[in-house]
Amino acid sequence: MKKIAYSMIPKQLHLVITGETGAGLSFVVRRDHVAILLAVTLSALTALAVGTWLGVGFFQERNSLALKTTLQADALRELSKNFEQNLKEQLAAQKNAWQAKEYRYNAQVQNLKEEKEEIICRYEEEIASGDISIALKISGLLAELEQEKQEKQELLEKTAVRLDERSRMIESVMSRIGVDVKVGKKNTANSGGPFIAIDEKYSESLLTRSDKYIKTIRRMPLGYPMQGRLTSGFGRRSDPFNNRPAFHAGIDLKGKTGQKIKATADGTVKTSSYDKNGFGNFVILRHGNGYETVFGHMSKRLVKEGEKVQRGQLIGLMGNTGRSTGPHLHYEVRYKGEPVNPKKYLSVAKLSFTVPE
Repeated sequence: MKKIAYSMIPKQLHLVITGETGAGLSFVVRRDHVAILLAVTLSALTALAVGTWLGVGFFQERNSLALKTTLQADALRELSKNFEQNLKEQLAAQKNAWQAKEYRYNAQVQNLKEEKEEIICRYEEEIASGDISIALKISGLLAELEQEKQEKQELLEKTAVRLDERSRMIESVMSRIGVDVKVGKKNTANSGGPFIAIDEKYSESLLTRSDKYIKTIRRMPLGYPMQGRLTSGFGRRSDPFNNRPAFHAGIDLKGKTGQKIKATADGTVKTSSYDKNGFGNFVILRHGNGYETVFGHMSKRLVKEGEKVQRGQLIGLMGNTGRSTGPHLHYEVRYKGEPVNPKKYLSVAKLSFTVPE
């Protein structure tokens, strides 16, 4: 094939485009524009080819998506249909199960109602049959209660009588000593009036009075502190050392060295000491109601200051210590700080009382 040189192409080219009717168009193209025209034509053809290819791919993809959408819609409709069918079947089965349970529950409720009625009828029969026995039991309990009430009343009356007698006895002892109390006297002659039974309040008042008297009398120095012979009384006497007139604030009881000396009332040890020119070994007890007792010339003291003692408790031993002429006990009773004659307190030991039981 013969090659055409660029110089052989005319400077101007005439292009004629005609149609079927004979009409046409003519163009004049310069030689130096042919390359540009060819390049533009080639680019246009390339773009047309690429656009055609992309358009075909797009339409194919669109058709594929449409087909998939159709298939998925069909599958969804089938799934929805199956779901609705399954749901209806499950709801029907659940409804049947609930109806069966309801039937069973209703049957159980009915059975419980019947059992309740049966139990009520049986209890009513038992109560009706037990009315007589219950009435008898109640009657017996009331009788026992009345009996206990009578026994309690009798016990209260006996207790009141005993408390009253004990109180009178204590009042008599206290009056004998000189404590200002009123001694009640029984007097049933030329008396009368309606009978009023003794109640618990009256018994409690008697018990309170009796307890008060007992607490008082336990702190009063009554009786002898030891067994011995009275060698010197209370009051004026001649002093055993210088024979001069003197006042003796207590009494002297002769005994043997080591003989036991006991407290004559409950109290607290006020003093436990030694006085060489006086009582020697001596103890002073404070009894808390104005009374104090003094024990002198002992050979040994057996209690300490501040110690609590009770009537009859051993507090020391007979001796001859201090200003003493021989083994003896100097015993002294003080009331509100002043010495009093112990004789009336010692005389209580000789009284005889019959304590009511």
